[in-house]
Amino acid sequence: MLAAIVIPCLNERDTIPNAARSLGFGLGDEATPDGALLVLVDNGSTDGTRDALTGIGRTSRRDAVVVIDEAERGYVPPRAAGVEAAACAARARGVPSSELLIVQGDADTIYHEGYVRAFRSAAEDRRPALFEGLTHPPHRFLEGHPGYQRLADAIDEEMRPFLVDDTLDVMVDDKVCGYSLASYRDWGGHRREYRSDGREIHAETSRLFLRGKAAGAIHFRLPHAEATPSRRKILRNPIRHFATGGFPRDEAWWRSWSRGYSGPRGLPDFEREDARTLLMAAVAMRKAHLLALMSALPLMVAGQQELATARRAGRLHHLVDQFFHDMGQMPAQTDVPTLFDVVLEAAEVWQNFLGGPR
Repeated sequence: MLAAIVIPCLNERDTIPNAARSLGFGLGDEATPDGALLVLVDNGSTDGTRDALTGIGRTSRRDAVVVIDEAERGYVPPRAAGVEAAACAARARGVPSSELLIVQGDADTIYHEGYVRAFRSAAEDRRPALFEGLTHPPHRFLEGHPGYQRLADAIDEEMRPFLVDDTLDVMVDDKVCGYSLASYRDWGGHRREYRSDGREIHAETSRLFLRGKAAGAIHFRLPHAEATPSRRKILRNPIRHFATGGFPRDEAWWRSWSRGYSGPRGLPDFEREDARTLLMAAVAMRKAHLLALMSALPLMVAGQQELATARRAGRLHHLVDQFFHDMGQMPAQTDVPTLFDVVLEAAEVWQNFLGGPR
């Protein structure tokens, strides 16, 4: 099985060489892994990233690195273009779609030893599946900003009894996911999708998997495929990342929520003893996102039987329980924009019940 690691890049000159090296590329012919292809997609960089990508190809085994350009900015265009480039390379090698494993990567993430091997091993049984590795925060971030991680972990643990497990979960981490090209085609591929108000929905791999799950695909966690992403998004805007639980909300949502938020915003504020009180509104929004995306959404997809099971087991938060009581007919599993419309609108309401006014 050929594994194609697809990494979109936008102004990643300083980070992509290390990401590539962690996967065995850019270290010379002998270090380049067998049976693997690295597809690097420049999404309109202006900082010299394109030269860095070419350099990675030049210092890897011949034909092991493919570098392409995708002018259309966004989350979806470079990922979709990268998959098509991998498919083209596979055809040239006589590799059928069922034998091409797409492994999504990120330009500011370090991948641990055996990462791609774990994906390839899991994919050998040929089941339609979305494979997902594990991420760990970098030690430097944990040492420098323990309060942020401590509060995030505390809130997540508090909400855990109300969230679905891996068998029902549909929210996945783009930077550590993989699937066969055949599955990708069957699921409709990466596509841009929009809510009813015209705002684009991000989390492209979760949306891909929602369509796959409706067709019977499974979510398969890979405990031996580990990665360490940078925390630059948190460093750049800690309150946004915290309040959304890392879910990539659109800019219009952020501007609206940010205007109404009057609490502190910096990483030092998470280190204070009264951080939870000071950040009450952000805590409430994080809880609302967790309930919306990791309880309400997957249960809508799973259907009435799983919903009834969760209700009998006492695993429904009262807000989610009321949400389903008030709902008429559930949206179709394949109607991804409507599914996100419904749960994200619910999250806006729930934050007011989970932490009081802003």
